[in-house]
Amino acid sequence: MHILSALLVGLAANLDNFGVGVSYGVQKIRIPFLSNFFIALLSGFITFIAVFTGHFLSHFIAVANMLGAILIILIGIWVTVHKPTAEQALPAAVPAMKTYSISIKPLSTIVKITKNPSMADIDANGFISSREAIALGLTLSFNCIATGIGAGLTGLSPLPLAISVCLFSLLTISSGYWAGWKTASDRLEGYSQFLSGAMLILIGIYELLN
Repeated sequence: MHILSALLVGLAANLDNFGVGVSYGVQKIRIPFLSNFFIALLSGFITFIAVFTGHFLSHFIAVANMLGAILIILIGIWVTVHKPTAEQALPAAVPAMKTYSISIKPLSTIVKITKNPSMADIDANGFISSREAIALGLTLSFNCIATGIGAGLTGLSPLPLAISVCLFSLLTISSGYWAGWKTASDRLEGYSQFLSGAMLILIGIYELLN
């Protein structure tokens, strides 16, 4: 059942990525496969480190499985009830024929992207380059850290979950972009956030009872 849990956690951790893809699709900001692959690779790598850390800590904590399950549940509750601010909820328009300097401090860039994912298109050319994908990937990977540690505490193996997160990252961003481009509506972004939180809560309850 750990394989099934790894697949479900990988999907739940990436449903926010679906929302980001929707936002980009609505704004017609292209995410080529190579950029999408870099994002997925970063998410998978950071998840592996997080799960490995949780797995390591489980050897020193007697009630590790319970703590990990509770952590996943708490993350799910936070994701479900968290409401984006107006700045986050409304996609920022991409200014036409305007250039920006790429020399922005990495930490500042990541903070801005966290508040509004469309800020990853630093040069505002309607295209997420491989370089910009690294900043976006690091931002989206933050969701995987706490979830990965919790999953590791419950006994999930690092490699299967990292592969699951990587694959679902590829799928959710591309499918989200397609949905946003086709529907021109960002409502799906809010639905994906709620579904992500609900799935994490259910996974946490399942792990808590087993």
